[in-house]
Amino acid sequence: MRAWQQLDPAVRSLTIIRPTVVIGPGNRGNVFNLLRQIKSGRFVMVGDGTNVKSMAYVDNVAAFFRHALGFDAGVHVYNYIDKPDLDMNELVSLVRRLLTNKDGVGLRLPLGLGLALGKLADLVTRATGRSLPISWIRVKKFTSTTSFASAAHQVPGFLAPVTLREGLDRTLHHEFVEPDPMAPVFFTE
Repeated sequence: MRAWQQLDPAVRSLTIIRPTVVIGPGNRGNVFNLLRQIKSGRFVMVGDGTNVKSMAYVDNVAAFFRHALGFDAGVHVYNYIDKPDLDMNELVSLVRRLLTNKDGVGLRLPLGLGLALGKLADLVTRATGRSLPISWIRVKKFTSTTSFASAAHQVPGFLAPVTLREGLDRTLHHEFVEPDPMAPVFFTE
C-alpha cells in the first residue's frame, strides 16, 4: 500500500484506519457476549473493575472513514477510538441499569478467585471436551486494561456523530430492548 502511494506521492492519499473494539447493532463479538451475559442476570464481575476498555461506536467509525476520503495527498495513519474510555465498573453498571433496572455491578469476585475458577474451568474443558463460558484467558482479558490513544478526534472538520455512551445506549436498545429480528448481523473477534 505504501509503495502504491509512493508511486505518485504528490497526488495519492493512503489512509490507514485502525479501529479499536467496535460496538454497534448487529455486532456479535466479545462485547455483545458481555452485554448478553449481563442481561441474562448470570454475569459475575471479576476484579475491582478499574481496568479501562477502549471502544468505538460503528456509526462514528463509518463517519471517520467518510471524512478520511477528503484527506490530502500523503500517508495518514489513525487509531480510531471514541473517548473517554469506560472502566469496567462504568460499563457494567450502565448496561445493568438499562437492561435489568438494577444499580451497580452486582455480584463481584476477587481477581484471584476469578482466575482460579478460570483455571478450574479449563481443566473441566480439557477433561470433558465441553467448552464453558469461563476460562482463565477470558478472565485475564476481561480484567486487563486495553486503552489506546487516538488523534482521530483532533482531525480538523471531524466530529463524531454520537458519544460512546450514546452509541452504547443505541446498541443496547437495538439488541435487547427493541430487537429487530431482520437486522443484519456480523461477527468480529
